[in-house]
Amino acid sequence: MYSKTKETHKATITAMGDILLHGRVYGGLGKKDNFDFVNQLSKISHLVGKTNITVANLESIIAGTEFGLSGFPKFNAPAEIGYALKELGVDIVTIANNHVLDYGEKGLIKSIKNLKKIGLIYDGAYESKEDNDKLRVFNINGLKIAFISYTNGTNGNKLPEDKVYMVNSFKNTPVIKVSKLLRSIRKENIVDVIILNLHFGSEYHLLPSDKQKRIVRTLSEAGANIILGHHPHVLQPPEWIENSHGSKTFVAYSLGNFFSGQNGLYRQIGATLNLTIKKPDPQYQNIIIENPKYNLTFTNREERLKYSIDTLQNWVNLNEFIETKEGKFKSKEIYENIKNRMRLNIKDIEIE
Repeated sequence: MYSKTKETHKATITAMGDILLHGRVYGGLGKKDNFDFVNQLSKISHLVGKTNITVANLESIIAGTEFGLSGFPKFNAPAEIGYALKELGVDIVTIANNHVLDYGEKGLIKSIKNLKKIGLIYDGAYESKEDNDKLRVFNINGLKIAFISYTNGTNGNKLPEDKVYMVNSFKNTPVIKVSKLLRSIRKENIVDVIILNLHFGSEYHLLPSDKQKRIVRTLSEAGANIILGHHPHVLQPPEWIENSHGSKTFVAYSLGNFFSGQNGLYRQIGATLNLTIKKPDPQYQNIIIENPKYNLTFTNREERLKYSIDTLQNWVNLNEFIETKEGKFKSKEIYENIKNRMRLNIKDIEIE
């Protein structure tokens, strides 16, 4: 069981996958109030906020009803989802993703204002150059842990040339420049741990691409300790990457959909990931990452305009089948298939 440790130079982390809210998740795009996200998320509340830091991928902007709620292809969700995440215990959200500019500069600024009002730290998109320059660092038990976020793109939506600082994107900052940034942070000894959130990969692919693998190897070499992947909307098996320094980077290529209105067997299954981080000797940069554990989740369409999320284990115990428009699947077989696929590279990783 993971919990908030107080041991010197040790911290526990929880990471969550994609929160991409279609209107059908919360009762329809015409709904104006009485959003009940806390109740919708109640069955998985024990998985979130119990460690020193909890990070989530907030893929919808939350400019709220003032901008008009919308789903695919341009997303804008109720600000209430931010309050629900805060209540669950989420500490920081990564907002560098392909939908961050769905409502342009104004939508992003409004979303950031709402996040600040809620009290959620955000990373990957910013309201100013000064905001971008401020590294997001948590000091946990003497461990300085930085979060840095980048997206592969923004669905073709562009910012003015004098405002590209508003979104960390590989389109504006190639991977080689991100590597230089990480190396400079390491050289200046600003932090002990670097956690990268990367919005990359191909949607709905159950295995990471060669491009994803090349990127993470480059960034591991540059100093990333943990890489958390988003965008494919399905789980992809994690991997340890050992670099030339003798350090190991834990890579979760994709954490899948955590809470979304996407329908389809593997699109409805996501996870939380727990990790323990230690620094055994303050004289050296080496970090030890221990006890990676996945808790699988399942988002269910209970009826039209009504969705809820539960642990996959609970769902399997209570339901013989998972039914989607594509067919009827035996729950236990799917559960075992996912666990086996997620253990492709790390045979003994803990999965529930």
